[in-house]
Amino acid sequence: MADTLRFVRADTTQPPNKGRRDDPRMAGRIVALDAVVEPDRVIAVLLGVADDRGVHLNGGRLGASDGPQRFRDAFGRLPAPPDFGPGTVLSAGDLMPADHTGETHERLAEVVAVLRQRFARARFVVVGGGHDHAYGELCGLARWLGARNPHGRLAAVNVDAHADVRPHTGEPHSGTPFRRLLTDASARLYGESLCQWGLQRSANALAHLQFLQAQGVRTVMWDEIPDGDRAAGDQLTAILHGFAHTHAVVALSVDLDGFPHAASPGVSAPSPLGVPPGAVVRAAAALGQFEPHASQLGIYELNPRFDQDGMSARLAARIAWSYVTGLV
Repeated sequence: MADTLRFVRADTTQPPNKGRRDDPRMAGRIVALDAVVEPDRVIAVLLGVADDRGVHLNGGRLGASDGPQRFRDAFGRLPAPPDFGPGTVLSAGDLMPADHTGETHERLAEVVAVLRQRFARARFVVVGGGHDHAYGELCGLARWLGARNPHGRLAAVNVDAHADVRPHTGEPHSGTPFRRLLTDASARLYGESLCQWGLQRSANALAHLQFLQAQGVRTVMWDEIPDGDRAAGDQLTAILHGFAHTHAVVALSVDLDGFPHAASPGVSAPSPLGVPPGAVVRAAAALGQFEPHASQLGIYELNPRFDQDGMSARLAARIAWSYVTGLV
């Protein structure tokens, strides 16, 4: 394990205000990976991927490499529920990128698998960085699942305006992760076990939507989502619940550019339209309550360079907070 974790750069930043005794904050509950940690005490594990080269390769705007730190700042300011005592949130720091994106994804897969083996009872949150890292994140989840339950099935829901199923001939990039996941047998993710929620027809080539259909992937287009946070959240939660009945592990992947620009301006590819933020918060809280099912949350494309008032960082932290606490 120590050999694999050499790819992780410890989080050495000073946490934000820990709050008063009568108002504890998550920052006061966070410990670093190199601290003395009781694995059974850890409720949540946070892992950053400070790398946006996949975004650059896909023609997006750079800046998401700073996303994990801004996420941790915002997450640390949120309140700590009573069951979150000191040492219950582990900050595993940031993955150190390799020379090529494919190598970085392999590193991420190994780190996720190793951390999950040690902290099997924890809820995992992986924060990018480009959405290409969803491939490494979910491959790591699949490896851990395969070692634990060789016949276990993995399901995933991708909240995004883009399907991210572009073919590639060179380095994989932020437009490729779900094609790679669907065509790589070792990823253990099959078409009927994936839902793409919030896709916009204006953001996807017809050939990519046809690829999803041929793979048996369920697609919920943006205009097929009910109006209102509650109704939309109920729809997304029902999809997650449906997967939980037939799969051992359920993962939720959230690309922040799936939200409207007004709610999430700090992203790699902004859009004037998008899914309701409150709906994803509600679904994330429900996913956090899926015991004894294992689950995982990935949040990607947080770009602080364009994040007016820190809105995207706050939204990312809010989604993660609801997931790890199970609270809306």
